[in-house]
Amino acid sequence: MMTSEETMTCLSHVRLGVNLALLDDITIPTLNELFITRSRHLQKLMGSSLDGEERNAARARTCAPVA
Repeated sequence: MMTSEETMTCLSHVRLGVNLALLDDITIPTLNELFITRSRHLQKLMGSSLDGEERNAARARTCAPVA
């Protein structure tokens, strides 16, 4: 599970790494897509109203790394 605050903190750190050329495995457009995992955007993406726990679970699934 990931809260909205945890998500923003982690993504901000990754964005800093990309901007400092420390990370090159992810692009800014991909990061921008992940930043839309805020509550309202996430509910729209999922197509339904979600409570806090459901949003955290959906956020974690949406932000999970693809193997």
